[in-house]
Amino acid sequence: MRPALIALDVDGTILDSTGTISPAVHTAIARARAAGAHVVLSTGRTVLGVRAVITLLGFTDGTALCSNGAVRLNLATGEVIPLATFEPAPVIARLRAMLPGVTFSLEEPGVGNRVSIDYPVDGSGTRRHVDDVELGSTPTTRMIAYWQGVTRAQLSALMDVSPIAGVTWTYDHHSDAWLTVVAEGISKASALEQLRRELGVSPDATVAFGDGHNDIAMLRWAAHGVAMGGAAEDVRTAADEVTGSVAEDGVATVLDRLFR
Repeated sequence: MRPALIALDVDGTILDSTGTISPAVHTAIARARAAGAHVVLSTGRTVLGVRAVITLLGFTDGTALCSNGAVRLNLATGEVIPLATFEPAPVIARLRAMLPGVTFSLEEPGVGNRVSIDYPVDGSGTRRHVDDVELGSTPTTRMIAYWQGVTRAQLSALMDVSPIAGVTWTYDHHSDAWLTVVAEGISKASALEQLRRELGVSPDATVAFGDGHNDIAMLRWAAHGVAMGGAAEDVRTAADEVTGSVAEDGVATVLDRLFR
């Protein structure tokens, strides 16, 4: 199989915990592109958060799918294209009722985020502290909810039995309670399928690599889904193959086999 479309998660897949892409992975990706494959970064990061990775890879054309598939970035022109938004106010109200003390960050694509007064983590771009009225006043492409002092296991125990109308959500990599929310039906898989059709790539010429909860749909979408060695069991189960961890250059191992 010589894939024509390769979808790459970023954190924990090609980028290690120090923010580094190893020479082996960098070379393997470059070889795949030189062979004519469309290599697409498919990440939960925002457009602003992924630009540093694009620079590391040296990409000057192609597409990146950001915010779990809710936003597309044209690498040649820099154009930011929101693919789907949702009304955040009812979701904020529902999560506040379920998760007392939860805080939020809402993406404003290509600009930054508007955040709860006590939201703890800095993001790329402008970060505006706002009250709840402004927080939920306009549609967003991506919402991050953080429940301080609670574990991911406790969060999932609540969320797995509490669907929220109009949105799709996934858990973040961390062991504590981070939730990423996008519009209903939106995922890395949905954005990749739209792009695949536009590029005219056959469904059986697709490969995807990932390690997180938000990669499960993408791994199932691909003709060949590859989970990283450090992935959780539900991610590994969704894949056709498990490769080495990011520290073991797992992406390079598979790409070197496919593009000898």
